[in-house]
Amino acid sequence: MIRDLSVEAPTQYPALIRFLLAVLHRALGMRDGKQYESQPRNKGDWEYLHSLGYFPAEPINNYLDTWRDRFDLFHPKQPFLQVGGLTSLSGGTKPAGLLIPYAASGNNVPIFSQSAERQPIALTPPEAARWLLHVHCWDTAGIKTGAKGDPQAKQGKTTGNRTGLLGSLGVLTPTGTTLWETLMYNLLVLNDDISPADDTPPWERDPLTAAWPTRLPHGVLDLYGWPGRRVRLFPERKDSEIAVRQALVCAGDRLKDESTLDSLEPHTAWYAVDDAASSARYRPSRHRPGQQLWRGLGGILGRRFEKGDGGPRSMAPHVLTHLRSVRLPKDKVLQLRAYGVVYGTQSSVVEETYTDVLPLPVALLRPTGREGLDAMAVQCVEASSRVAHALGQLAADVVLCSGGDESVQVARRNSAQNRLYLVLDQPFRAWIAKLRDEEAADAYRAEWHDRVRTEAQRLAQSIVDDAPPTALRTRMRVPKKGGRPEPINLAIAHHRFTQVLLALLPRAQNHD
Repeated sequence: MIRDLSVEAPTQYPALIRFLLAVLHRALGMRDGKQYESQPRNKGDWEYLHSLGYFPAEPINNYLDTWRDRFDLFHPKQPFLQVGGLTSLSGGTKPAGLLIPYAASGNNVPIFSQSAERQPIALTPPEAARWLLHVHCWDTAGIKTGAKGDPQAKQGKTTGNRTGLLGSLGVLTPTGTTLWETLMYNLLVLNDDISPADDTPPWERDPLTAAWPTRLPHGVLDLYGWPGRRVRLFPERKDSEIAVRQALVCAGDRLKDESTLDSLEPHTAWYAVDDAASSARYRPSRHRPGQQLWRGLGGILGRRFEKGDGGPRSMAPHVLTHLRSVRLPKDKVLQLRAYGVVYGTQSSVVEETYTDVLPLPVALLRPTGREGLDAMAVQCVEASSRVAHALGQLAADVVLCSGGDESVQVARRNSAQNRLYLVLDQPFRAWIAKLRDEEAADAYRAEWHDRVRTEAQRLAQSIVDDAPPTALRTRMRVPKKGGRPEPINLAIAHHRFTQVLLALLPRAQNHD
């Protein structure tokens, strides 16, 4: 039994999972050695597969045999997800480190890079295959090497390239305790409105060429194998060993209209667009560096506050919407993995990667209306956020009372908020993992409120205890949005915080 995938970098994980899903969807449509429409096509098909507890080997083997040549990483004419014979306009190549975001290559010299171009990276074929999938998904934007045969290439380069497809998303992937479970959780019931003949991965279509289109995706499987770059790996053979030290990464397919992506892309949450001039209804949510995943629970579950027209303010990832519709054990707890990349300098370099894992009970995915466990959990997160804001305000008020300037107030406010989130982080993960029983929602809420109240009061007391004597002096604060100046000192600030805490966490107060 395969427990999980082992990867060199966290962001390889969703790239590999999406590749395996594309293979599975197509392979499950193989019968008697012939390719039929991708599977599953309805909820019953999915639940039957889930009941088996394994994927049938015969159709998968038949599929891999059918497309064997297209999975050859070094095929002379149609190498896997590459362009056979791809050549740069200059005739040169680049070090294979170009495929790896944390390796030095060209002008990209990360601070903590463990390699340099004078010591070029040598990738084994399996390593090269994983980084090949990664570069299609996460590659930086900006200038790419111009390729012979690319009509868009000028003066040895192609400009206007966007990041890889996943680079604009806050990727969310539900996982289980085995690789089979993980793949099942992500194996969607495919949309019958999309022609199975059109929605195929690139290895089932004509081989890629240096020329690339700006186009709409044909469907989910097209997205899973989206050839966002034109790539060529250059293998070097020594005795029986093969290594890849040189590569080319050139411009690839571009999305014609990203506003249509919300109907297809399953691995990100979405937020509503208020801009009347925009054709997009929703845009993908991005993960925020330094912010725990659970703080965005409302957006993840599609339970952000509503617009004036009554429409949802956020939309859950389609993969979680799918899991709401199928039968999974109520006591099952998924692990929701989050991945993202923070780009810098016009998205031409990778500055930071985001990863987090959040326990997600199946009970939170069951459609239960406004008063279900999911609504309760989101309300608890929102209450925690408001308490953190109040604690930050207390810290800023103490600085104000002590005569500190606005920059110090902002720094202390942020520090106090982050301290609360830090001490709540592991307790929240343990708390949310045990949410099972709808009838116990009030008890769950009270338990969390008690925890937040206890930690917030402890931190507030430490802020008060550390305040200098000058904080006792009464000063006048002028509200930023206008209004009359108001008196503020340490006692007033602490009293206001206490009142806010009582208002936000009434159930915790009742459990003394």
